[in-house]
Amino acid sequence: MKKTLLFTLILSITISFAQKKKDFLKKFDKTGMETSILYQPSPLIDIQKYTQNPINIYAFYQVYKDVFQFDTQQRFPSLELLKTKTKNSHIDNIIPLAIIHSDYETLKKDAFVNHTLTQDNEGFLIRNNTSEPIFEKHTITVASALRLRKKGLRTIYKLASEDIYNTTNNTIANIVIDFGDGNGFQKISENKNIEINYLEAGIKELTFKLTFANGIIKTTHATIDIRYDRSDSQRLFNQAINTITASITPDLSVYGEATSYPGEAEYEIFMSTEAGAFLDKPLIIIDGFDPTDGRPITGFTDATTGNYVPGIYDLLDFTDSSGNTSNLGDMVRAEGFDVVVLNFPEYTRAADGALIDGGSDFIERNAMILVELINTLNAQKIGNEQNVIIGPSMGGLISRYALNYMENQSMSHDTRLWLSFDSPHHGANVPIGFQHQFNFLAYGLNDFTFIGNQNVVELQVIVDGMLKSAAARQMLVDQFEPHLSAGSAVDFDSAKKLPLKHAFSDIFYNRLNALTPSGYPENLRKIAMINGSGINARYQDINGVDLLPARRIVNTTFNVAAGTDITLSINFTPLAGAEINVSHVYLDFAWWVPAFDVTSNARSIAHSYSDGVDAASGGLFDIGGLTANLGTTGTVGNFLAALETDYFNFIPSVSAMALEVTNNEINWYHTPTNLVTARAINNITPFDAWYMPDANEPHVTLTQGNVDFAWNEIVLAVLNTPDTTISEGISIANNPMKNTLTLLNKEISAENLHVSIYDT
Repeated sequence: MKKTLLFTLILSITISFAQKKKDFLKKFDKTGMETSILYQPSPLIDIQKYTQNPINIYAFYQVYKDVFQFDTQQRFPSLELLKTKTKNSHIDNIIPLAIIHSDYETLKKDAFVNHTLTQDNEGFLIRNNTSEPIFEKHTITVASALRLRKKGLRTIYKLASEDIYNTTNNTIANIVIDFGDGNGFQKISENKNIEINYLEAGIKELTFKLTFANGIIKTTHATIDIRYDRSDSQRLFNQAINTITASITPDLSVYGEATSYPGEAEYEIFMSTEAGAFLDKPLIIIDGFDPTDGRPITGFTDATTGNYVPGIYDLLDFTDSSGNTSNLGDMVRAEGFDVVVLNFPEYTRAADGALIDGGSDFIERNAMILVELINTLNAQKIGNEQNVIIGPSMGGLISRYALNYMENQSMSHDTRLWLSFDSPHHGANVPIGFQHQFNFLAYGLNDFTFIGNQNVVELQVIVDGMLKSAAARQMLVDQFEPHLSAGSAVDFDSAKKLPLKHAFSDIFYNRLNALTPSGYPENLRKIAMINGSGINARYQDINGVDLLPARRIVNTTFNVAAGTDITLSINFTPLAGAEINVSHVYLDFAWWVPAFDVTSNARSIAHSYSDGVDAASGGLFDIGGLTANLGTTGTVGNFLAALETDYFNFIPSVSAMALEVTNNEINWYHTPTNLVTARAINNITPFDAWYMPDANEPHVTLTQGNVDFAWNEIVLAVLNTPDTTISEGISIANNPMKNTLTLLNKEISAENLHVSIYDT
């Protein structure tokens, strides 16, 4: 066992652990060292693997942080300054380029094994034999655009002199870059703008070729995701994407926002495909939770990879009973409806220059944009047709808040039908085990004296951009921040094991429910489609086995560096009243590495009235959506490979159905069947009609079954009563009726049909 091999070197670490790295090397004899960077290989990330394949901005961040923290001359700015350059690029829309070409040295592990290196009683690193070579020299060359994604085929890049991090004595004589635009390599002049005009959107591969004064040539690759902007869409596809700013500013001071600002967004109107179409029957679809605007309004084919990038309009795609792909939006447009898509992109706020991620912003701010859009459309439309509003996912909460607000303020929304599509009316779920583990690996490994900051930078975007976003704090039924010990950004408090919502959650839902007597819009017909099972069925792991409470879904140990292992395990939350370890991280360093082994755990207790939410029925979240921009090597790659499930319960069925809750005690495993015939107290729903599948489905998935339900409500306009049919197989069309009454008969033979109509 490694632990039996510990000797004086490791015992002395207890003295040095709290010292700063620069003090740790204060007495170190650097004789024979050729560079000023004494890098200690990360036990979690192999930075040399980033030289083998194209990298993105997060991988560049990782290399920058890992290498330059060990510069004994402390020449380089912090990683946070680099991230600031990325944020500023949203203001001037000039994409910074950056290059790292660095020599660095590592210590031979044999130096510790052979006692050539030890620590004194104060914890300082000491060389016992200066004639013994202990350094190994390495070189790394990487480059990247400092943006993951950019809108606009016309793209301006800039390589500033200060963003060329060359620590070697070998001067870069020439830099050429192929920007993936089909025009080959271009010679680059530092500090000058480079305009590139791409012909198509897609993930572009940037190839950097560096020629040095001694004739050596280094080539490295990076990627950037180029999307169509409004002008591109107009020019290439005749799309008219409009911008919109709310005229109502919600009060966000209750969330600690010093100043409240109005929200901004974009929308596009897809007119009906009938001859001579004009805006007269708006059907509005609102985007849901979408950090960094991963979903555009309409999808497109990536010109580089050939993959299709779906948009919000594509949320209406489904496979019909014949196996063909259809789109509900196209279908209703053929019936005279005008589909209006509202998107919440990233934008730079004019008032203060702040970068706002609309897809994860405060729900109230986005709701006021929808209020603005409804008022705009109502003023523009011709005729007296009322609106139809579809709110998928978080879009259901945004639209619910907007409609509630308008009724509260006596504003006419002129809407006849609101369709909530797998929306989190009682909250959304991301397993707390995932949250703890991602946060710990992203921010919990920064306190190693000798081997430096080992945080996995690539995971920080998940923590900061998703789990800690305003919208996630408002929606999650169990969020990691309230579990943290006082003064710690990563350690869970052992006294906080029950599910805990962020303070933002109660603030939001209390505001939402206070706007109308029922907490829901009342001057319209309310219907719901959910993707969670309506019969409380379980969903399965990758082997087709039912996932149950307390199930372990990650359990792996792998070697991450010479002699160093990491163990990761994650469990779903437990049975009612039970306690379990939902996340475990153990970093077992080789005995010769001067660092403590690291252990972190998160324990969870389920409420007495419900098993843990993770295994409950619900609309399923594809885990690949959390990790789409991460690499597949190192710790992240091993973690993904060890997962025993591709999905987790994201929108519980009882949340999507908004079943009535008593004393805030939600049983996530309540079976919401028989709602039509049995309305027990915990079966009460605010919806007038609903569609629930038997099997759990991926979140916001359309099927033939729920499309038939939606079609019946949107187009056929069944009589506006809680009962959607007159009798079995017979329904009423054209509601409200005009000159004729039309009955639709789907199942009963005309020979056996008898109809009686009474005029009351």
